[in-house]
Amino acid sequence: MKNIEIEIKIKLDSPNSFLGWLKKSAKKIKTSEQVDIYFDPPHKSFVAVDREGYKNADEWLRIRISQNKNEICYKYWHTDKETGKSTHADEIETTIGNPEQILEILDRLGFKKIAKVNKYRESWQYGDFRFDCDNVVGLGFFVEIEFHGEIDDPAKGKQKIFNLLNEIGIKDWRKIRGGYPWMFWNINKNIFEDID
Repeated sequence: MKNIEIEIKIKLDSPNSFLGWLKKSAKKIKTSEQVDIYFDPPHKSFVAVDREGYKNADEWLRIRISQNKNEICYKYWHTDKETGKSTHADEIETTIGNPEQILEILDRLGFKKIAKVNKYRESWQYGDFRFDCDNVVGLGFFVEIEFHGEIDDPAKGKQKIFNLLNEIGIKDWRKIRGGYPWMFWNINKNIFEDID
């Protein structure tokens, strides 16, 4: 599905068995050092306090700077009305040339920096799944797992991710409730989500 992202972010209690499985079973795509800068537009704020008291955003505008390529990305997160949990995101992303010029444009237009995330990433591919293993400065080690297969319902894509974790025998993981900026904003709160 074009411009749709189906992913979960997890923390592993002991990542060595998972990393061993990746090295044995998946194809390494790339490694990169990334700086992600998030912005609020001048006409409204993406950031609000949600019903549970967490600082949160349903929309992101992000510039990613890395040695491989630079990108600008807009995301809009869809949530289940009954549970309030994220189901998937609209993701519109494209490469950019000089990130300093884009940052200057956004600054002159009144966009405000709301978060900055520095990380080292290793990316792997296994069938319809992409694994991004991130060492995030100030937060630690996390894995983003994204489903890239064809599917009619994004919730089924998330279930495929959960099924894959069970199939490969990874049991010591906990799902993170939000992205890296969200974790920094809520550093002293519970970042883990209960899985139904």
